[in-house]
Amino acid sequence: MKFKAEFIFETDDAYSIYQSILPELETPVSNRSIIRMSNSDSSLVLTVEAEDVVSMRSTLNTWLRLIQVAHEISQATGHT
Repeated sequence: MKFKAEFIFETDDAYSIYQSILPELETPVSNRSIIRMSNSDSSLVLTVEAEDVVSMRSTLNTWLRLIQVAHEISQATGHT
């Protein structure tokens, strides 16, 4: 892998977000990128490795949006 990005999200919703998007890890969208995700009590860690810039951008757009939507839903429903 040529490119690697790691994001750490500090939030009380880390577990809810992690559980809601965990099924997405089971079906890779592309063989040009690798996604890893982990969580602790108050943080969610997203690691993306990609073969090229296009794949990195595409993968980051998808996963950052998934995390954003999961966070918004968790906030709206009061699940923390």
